This record gives sequence, structure tokens and C-alpha cells, in this order.
Amino acid sequence: MKKLIISLLISIFFVFSLSYAQENPNSIKLIGVAIASSIEEDEYGLTLIDGIFSIINFDSLPQTDTFSLYSRWMGNGKYDIEINLLNPSKEKILGTIDDSFELTRENEVFYFWGNFEDIAFDEPGVYWIQVKADGKLLKEIPLFVLENDEDIDIPENLTQKPILAFTLPALEIYENDYGLTSLKGIYEYYATDELPFTDSFIIANGWMSGESEYNQHIEIFSPDKKLLYKSEPQSFETNAGSIITLFDEISNFSFEKEGDYLVKVFLDDEEVNSFVLKVIKE
Repeated sequence: MKKLIISLLISIFFVFSLSYAQENPNSIKLIGVAIASSIEEDEYGLTLIDGIFSIINFDSLPQTDTFSLYSRWMGNGKYDIEINLLNPSKEKILGTIDDSFELTRENEVFYFWGNFEDIAFDEPGVYWIQVKADGKLLKEIPLFVLENDEDIDIPENLTQKPILAFTLPALEIYENDYGLTSLKGIYEYYATDELPFTDSFIIANGWMSGESEYNQHIEIFSPDKKLLYKSEPQSFETNAGSIITLFDEISNFSFEKEGDYLVKVFLDDEEVNSFVLKVIKE
């Protein structure tokens, strides 16, 4: 069954999904953003994010570097997206990735990725990636640039609660040859001619910065809002420069009907993000 379902998953440069109970018919939500060594499609046409990281360490500065950035969106309407990389003082834009798209169906998902090419890093410090939709700042995540592993000054806000950079459904999580976390088989929805069916997948959450111990868990609800799955809490410890990817491995999950299966993510029992796995009956 899994191979049949995977063959019916659609993940191309733009894809469709449904979010859950949008109050505003024209709204946009940033589901996640990830800095990675590279981004491509796997053998099934699904997304592969290879080598997620938060720190670049140079032997000496200034230097240049190229890396990829993935972003994932959910909503309705037409939007101009702009993702900027700023220097530590936030006075200078070092690189920009942008796109425009129109979500014409109710509760669509759109994702795109691009490269920050030959970015000039002149000094060590905390650089910033700012994500905007129609000029409105939606999220800001740090990129730590070190010189010869020396310490840098950490802004106080990065020692508070961790930032949930992304929450993604995928088929596999592993370490690449450089010891960096990679996600394979990221998908948006199921299209099937058979109901009910079962499938196994993971929900991966990327937590950045913070300096303490925390717990996370996830919950999955049926289209009629019944709780179907609640994971055991996972404890994790963070530091200001870290990115930690936790995942729940969900085996033989039963999809009984078509519709929106809501996934909620909790940090210390506080809901911090949600997205929908949609099942379409063909």
C-alpha cells in the first residue's frame, strides 16, 4: 500500500494542500523555513532537503559561501515573497530570494527554494534571514558565522524559547556524509483511489536556539476533529547556536476518510504550529 500511496503523492515546484479552518479567505501562513546544503527532488519526485544547518565556520574571514533555503507556505490569495539575508547589524542585505504566486484554490500549499549565491561574509557574528510576504515580516531566523570556532556575542532573545523553524511531513530522516540532518520524501497530500488505507511517515520539527530543556509532542486529528494520535513527549536541550531536528515516527496510521487531517505541534504543552495532511479520493 505504501508504494501505491507514494506513487500518488504529488510534489512539484508548486503543490496543493488544504490548511485548517482559515478565518480570512485571503491569508498566508509560513509553515517552515530551512537552511540547507542543497535541495532537490528524490527518486519519487518528492522534496529532499540535504544537510540542514545553522552554523558556518570559516578558518578565516572574509570569505564567500553558497547555500540553499527552503520555504513552505499555506493560504489563499496572491503574494509577493521576499527572503533576505542580512548582516549582523541588519543594515545591509547580502542576498535575496524572491517569488510571486497566486493561491487560487481554498487553502493551498506552495513551497519554493532557492540559493544564496556567493554571499560575502566579512565578519563573524549572528546574521539574519528575514522572511516577508507582501512586505510584512513573518519570521526571522539566525545564521551563526564563526571564524576558527571562536565564540561570538549572542543576542539575548536567542537564549529564550527555541524558534520552531519548520514542521514537515516526510518519509525518511538521516544524517548525510557530513553528519548533518537530511529529510527525504517531503510531501503535501495523499491522492488515492482506495479508502481506508494505512501509511507510515514521520513528522519532523526543527528547533533553533534557546538555552534550556524543553518538551515537544504532536497531535493528529481526523477531518471531523477527533484526536487520532498523540505522541509521547520528547525532551530536548538547546543552546543559542543549535538547530535540533526531532521527529515522531508514525507507523501504520489509518486514514479512514478523505479530508483534512490536522497536525498540531506543542512546546511544553503550548501549541506553536499546525498544518494539514490532506487525503483526496480520486
